Amino acid sequence: METILCVAAADWAGMWARAQQFMTIFAEQGSRVVYVDPPVTVLSAFKNPALRGRPAGVLRRAGENLFVYSPPVFLPFGSMYRLVNRLNQRRLAAGLAGALGQEGLKPTLCWTYLPNSVDLLPHLPLPGGAPVVYDCADEHTAFPGLINKKVVAQMEAELFRRAGVSLVSAEELYRRKKSLAPGLILVPNGADTAHFARALDPSLPLPADLAPLPRPVIGYVGAVSGWLDQEMVAAAARALPGGSFVLVGPVDTDVSALASLPNVHLLGRRDYRELPAYLKGFDVATIPFKINELTRGVNPVKLYEYLAAGLPVVSAGLPEVLPFAPLVEIAETPAAFAKAVAAAVRRKDNPADLSARLETARRHAWDARAAVASEAVDRARKISPVR
Repeated sequence: METILCVAAADWAGMWARAQQFMTIFAEQGSRVVYVDPPVTVLSAFKNPALRGRPAGVLRRAGENLFVYSPPVFLPFGSMYRLVNRLNQRRLAAGLAGALGQEGLKPTLCWTYLPNSVDLLPHLPLPGGAPVVYDCADEHTAFPGLINKKVVAQMEAELFRRAGVSLVSAEELYRRKKSLAPGLILVPNGADTAHFARALDPSLPLPADLAPLPRPVIGYVGAVSGWLDQEMVAAAARALPGGSFVLVGPVDTDVSALASLPNVHLLGRRDYRELPAYLKGFDVATIPFKINELTRGVNPVKLYEYLAAGLPVVSAGLPEVLPFAPLVEIAETPAAFAKAVAAAVRRKDNPADLSARLETARRHAWDARAAVASEAVDRARKISPVR
């Protein structure tokens, strides 16, 4: 039986995206999956008290064939100094060895989303010939915070060389990374189309915090972080004062400008299972991102989820979204965004548009994406059989 050790960039219990989707599919297909949550550092736990009670060094069962490992607390500055990262990865490897040993789990494949895991690989008990998969879903050198871009870029380049299978989620990432990995494969993001199609079910009740809001409801689902263009949201909220602007997701940046607007509602994070009900309550869904080095490499999962829910979409001009125009309204400025939202509200009930959205979503299902990735692993194994 395949046992996949997934070194993830997002918590299993956080906003669901590529890693959780792929690993869930593989577990349903019979593989055992050990999903490793990203570590918390001593410094991050100090800055954010909510992180202090998080389990550390614990392996727990999350479902049939699924385990989630919470790493021990890391030293800070691992993305600035390679020596610190090597110490952290040794610590992670030791913790994993103990936890996996107790459950009798022996990884046969490492599937990683983090460049710094290149220093973990030498300490993993992988069988000879076992492929390493590097699934690059972000431009890691562009993240804000305590990082040294040169150090992160060096680790990523080494990881691409070490990986038997290299994947990217966006065309822009493919262009940036193809010189580092000649066999690089583009596997875009997708949606659990059946899950989000529940938004079209007339019997699905609206969430209690959404149902009474004045319509139209203009929605966003995702992290409310520094890459969210709050000016776009504010411009649209002021242009449609009778409507409601709803943001569903964790907040980790200053949102005082939005919170001061009476028709903007910051609801916080909601469980993945609840999202179809929230999307059912939207009239228009949005992707109001700033355009920068980080977001140009983003293939937004929410795009496919919105379409699977049948919703009209208004987005900033992200490179990965542009090919979906005119099905998706594209706006480059706050003023244009406000106009596009108003236009989308007027067209929201167009049956031909709804049919086109659902058909597009069906072509971008996670099952098909996972199949492409699995085939790449199978080809790598034929070249270098596991011993």
